[in-house]
Amino acid sequence: YNEYKSYLSSHIMLIRVLVAFASLGLVISNLTGGGFGTQYSWVEWTKAKDLARETNRPIMVLFHKTWCGACKSLKPKFANAQRLLELSEKFVMVNVEDDEEPSEDGKFTIDGGYIPRIVFLDSQGNLRPEYYNKARGEKYKYFYPSADQIVNTMNDVLKSINSKSEL
Repeated sequence: YNEYKSYLSSHIMLIRVLVAFASLGLVISNLTGGGFGTQYSWVEWTKAKDLARETNRPIMVLFHKTWCGACKSLKPKFANAQRLLELSEKFVMVNVEDDEEPSEDGKFTIDGGYIPRIVFLDSQGNLRPEYYNKARGEKYKYFYPSADQIVNTMNDVLKSINSKSEL
């Protein structure tokens, strides 16, 4: 009986250690921005809407997957874009990786669930589909293959705020 108890106790301890490491991995992933840059002030989706309301800033949501080739290609461009970093301070930045995507009745799959995909919301948390990559056609409007294209849309969002004060 004592051998079994010792065996069980060691396995429970192993499970606790594995759970702790798994949790640490999630925290580390969030801190690293999933490869999109640690210098950005990433906020979890669950906290983004409240922060946007409190600070009166729009929300930028970046959807990506760890296995996605186009996402991997965008990561260093995004991470090394100084102008994007500067503009990010005027937004609540949300980085949604893999299975973290909020499930709000398909709200964020405006023209499909492709990745990477970037959408913008106003400071009240309302999706603003009119802000998309103007360099693209009607298909995959929320796909951004370059940091410059993201910066252009971020500027459009900020111009709208300054001219209409609606976000």
